Amino acid sequence: MAPPPDAEVLSLPHPPVGQHVTLVASRWWTVPWPVWLTAGLMLAGLLSLSGAYGFHGDELYFVVAGRHPAFGYVDQPPLTPLLSAAWVALVGVSPTAMRILPALEMAFVVVIVGFIARDLGGSRRAQVLAALTAGVSGYLAAGHLNTTTELDLVVWAAVLWLLVRVLASGDRRLWVAVGVGAGIGLENKDTLLFLAAGLAFGVLLCRRWEVVRSRWAWAAAAIAAIGWAPNLAWQAVHGWPQLTMASQIAGYAATNRAQVLPFLLLFTGPLLFPVSIAGLVWVLGSRAAAPWRPLGVAALVALALDLVSGGKTYYVIGSASLFMAAGGIVLDGWIARGHRLFKTAGFAAAAITSGGLIALLTLPVLPVADYARTTLPATVPDVANQIGWPQFVATVAQVVSALPPEQRDHAVILTNDYSEASALVLLGEGLPPVYSGHNSYWSWGPPPAARTTVVHVGDWRPTNWAQYFAGCRDVAHIDNQLGIDNGEQGRPVTICTSTRAPWTTIWPALRTIS
Repeated sequence: MAPPPDAEVLSLPHPPVGQHVTLVASRWWTVPWPVWLTAGLMLAGLLSLSGAYGFHGDELYFVVAGRHPAFGYVDQPPLTPLLSAAWVALVGVSPTAMRILPALEMAFVVVIVGFIARDLGGSRRAQVLAALTAGVSGYLAAGHLNTTTELDLVVWAAVLWLLVRVLASGDRRLWVAVGVGAGIGLENKDTLLFLAAGLAFGVLLCRRWEVVRSRWAWAAAAIAAIGWAPNLAWQAVHGWPQLTMASQIAGYAATNRAQVLPFLLLFTGPLLFPVSIAGLVWVLGSRAAAPWRPLGVAALVALALDLVSGGKTYYVIGSASLFMAAGGIVLDGWIARGHRLFKTAGFAAAAITSGGLIALLTLPVLPVADYARTTLPATVPDVANQIGWPQFVATVAQVVSALPPEQRDHAVILTNDYSEASALVLLGEGLPPVYSGHNSYWSWGPPPAARTTVVHVGDWRPTNWAQYFAGCRDVAHIDNQLGIDNGEQGRPVTICTSTRAPWTTIWPALRTIS
């Protein structure tokens, strides 16, 4: 039967296992309407909750960092900070405004999962099942915060989708898109290198020699390298601070490795993770999935590299988009084998329960007073750290206003970490200049020489601070008024009446990378 008039025929001229594969897919943007509906419902739900608690400190930090434009920062490439600062300049500083971007990004991932399922040969029902699996997964949780992770997840999903198409069709033009996508991704987060290394291994292991010989595949690598070059140059000029950052993260390697399995299961769904596992098995073992076997190998190699390096557990979670898509195909086949109504109802119940658990753990679905009475703040600190910034800023402002005028005119605020500094910069009014030795903030110091009265926020770092500051006394403690033990709760606010040395002498000792 001939393909429909609007169809695009994708063929594999040099299949790795001696078979000719032809895929017939509608135009690239065409997926069943429930896929778009799932993405739209996720978007609406995320936006409705976006302002319930408050900012996360990382979100504030990226905005401030982006106001210091550069080709790189101590702790990440430049794309997310620059986009965050530009977005806030356009729409204003509020949690809801800031979180429009991540909500859109994760809704787009849901659609891409539908695209992948379609291009893997999945039926319309498989595409919908895959999108539903993604819509109630960790992508839902990720869509609440505007950090580097969300754009990273989009890039992983988009690059994997393009690779699904190019490995099946051999369409050399798609390699250009792969290179462009990878170059953009590397300007946001270096984790895409894990996928690149895994793909190289997978192509060789699966004997896809037409990829190795393709000038277009090598061109994709060159395009990605060119896209990454500005950040590489910045890192080289500044002494490779991200390597120092990576070594600090690797110091928690044992903890990071212990969290891998629980995190993978939670991200792919407390009750739906078998769908993604089935998708992985299908990609690695099914004859129908032979063209895409290198991608399954690539995901496993990326995970192994993350484990060996001691990286954080979410660094390679972007490959979940492929396995959710493939899992939709497996799930569709399972439903088709009989008892369809019963199996569909079971999936729906599992999806609703799984999505509800993820929302409860990671989204501000509870009234804040009720949330404070649960064990959730200790379970998922990222949510707890969104609470209390107005009280934090108000406490520091009260300390500053109580200073005698001659001290207030020569005061500087020095914070323990970038979250505290960023909150004061973006949410405070009429405060003295704010500085910190933490990560990129250290690069923007030191304070002016005349600023010798210090309002210090947080625990002192380094601990031998007394050699640099005199007349210090604690005058207040941060209290979010809910008893939630987060990163700022109970931290002291200290006044030091003078410095014992010039700031240029003090500043090198205050630098912290973590």
